[in-house]
Amino acid sequence: MQLAAQFRAAQAIEEVKRGRSLRSASKGYQVDRLYITRRINGVRTKQEVDKARQKLSRVQEEALANWVIVQGHLGYAPPHSRFRLYAQRLLINNGSPERLGKGWVARFLRRYPEIRTLKGTTIDYRRLNSASPASTNVLFDRFALPEVKAIKWRHRFNADEIGVMEGMGENALVLGEALRKAIFLKDAFKREWITIIACVSADGRSLLPFVIFSGVNVQ
Repeated sequence: MQLAAQFRAAQAIEEVKRGRSLRSASKGYQVDRLYITRRINGVRTKQEVDKARQKLSRVQEEALANWVIVQGHLGYAPPHSRFRLYAQRLLINNGSPERLGKGWVARFLRRYPEIRTLKGTTIDYRRLNSASPASTNVLFDRFALPEVKAIKWRHRFNADEIGVMEGMGENALVLGEALRKAIFLKDAFKREWITIIACVSADGRSLLPFVIFSGVNVQ
C-alpha cells in the first residue's frame, strides 16, 4: 500500500473508532471496508508482518545499506558472501542464535532498491586513488592551450591500457549503488600480468593493439 493510501486508511480507522459508520468512512476515504474491519480487529498488515520477521532492525539494515555505498566509493565494494558475513556478525551481537540464509541478501535488496548487484572490475589502487578533480582539471587545462587546439583531429590520438592478470582474477559480483552500471575494485596487482594498449584517433581511426608480455631479461 502506498504512503498516501496508508494515510487515508489510518484516518478512516480513526474515524470509525470515534463513532463514524464503517460504510461512511470507507466511502469518504476510499478504503476497503474489509481492510478497515481487519485493522480494527488487530490483524497486522503485510509490512508489519515482514518487519517482525526481519532478523536485523530497520536501523541496522539502513546502516548496512549506507556502508555498501561508502565502500563502493572507496573501491572496496563487498561481494554477497562478505556482506552476509558482516550482517551475520550484527545478528550475533544482537544475541540471536539464528543464521542468515542464502536468500537473505536477495530479500535485503528488494527492501533497499538503492542497492543492487554490480560487476566489479579490479583496477590498480594507485590509478584509482590518483583519479581526482584536480588531476582531471590539469588535463583539460592543457587541452585549452592554443598549441594543442591547433592540432588537427586526425593527428590527435588517445591511448589506453588494460591488464590481463595471470592466474585467477578477482572480478566478481559485488553490491553497490544502484545508480552505477559497474564498479571498480582496488587491487595491488602483485601477480604477473599482460598489458594491452589500444590507440584511437579523434576522427575515429584505430591502430592495431599493442601487447606487452612480462619478461625477465631486457633483449
